[in-house]
Amino acid sequence: MLNAEVDYQIDVSASDVLEAHRNRLKQAGELGFAVSQEEVPMDEGTLKESGFPPEWRGDTLVFGYTADHAEDMEYGTPPGDTPPVEPLMRWGERIGAGARFGAWVALVKIPDEGIDAQPYLKPAAERMRPWLDNHGLDL
Repeated sequence: MLNAEVDYQIDVSASDVLEAHRNRLKQAGELGFAVSQEEVPMDEGTLKESGFPPEWRGDTLVFGYTADHAEDMEYGTPPGDTPPVEPLMRWGERIGAGARFGAWVALVKIPDEGIDAQPYLKPAAERMRPWLDNHGLDL
């Protein structure tokens, strides 16, 4: 008859557990930020360039975008607002539709219809969910 006994002791402190948890959250944040960088709408790149990678602010891990139009691009806007005309005229020229098209977008389309949402953070959160779930965490 085989008789076996195992005595194994792991010396892990609460701070070790907390640090491991923070590291897993940071990895999830890095994944989310990478996805958002792939999904962010691109024109001149100012929105993408305004992105900042995951960082701890106290006990909260955050990443995001600081461009003035970041929220408008993520969620869209309702009708009624009239954006500055000149940037949209330049945009119209960049896309080959002409400055007049850009002016029409600024003066007619956006005030009448708003801006369609072009989410880039939502896909990041959606990609982070299964990663966190596979690592025993919730978003």
